[in-house]
Amino acid sequence: MKLKPVSAETDELRKIVISSSITSCYIILEEILSAKGERLFFDKFRTRWIDIFKNVYDHVDKMKPRKEPRE
Repeated sequence: MKLKPVSAETDELRKIVISSSITSCYIILEEILSAKGERLFFDKFRTRWIDIFKNVYDHVDKMKPRKEPRE
């Protein structure tokens, strides 16, 4: 996963978005599993979530942008 260099302010915002996203996903999955009587362990979840995030990011990074905007 290659993150493009950005300004310090933008990098801080990027870290906040990533952190917020992982936290939101964890809370939702924890609620779903607790309703089923199961438990979610954060370390295992975090590892799997980060792997998925990296794979999606790498895939999107390889996509070519459109030459013309949609109308």
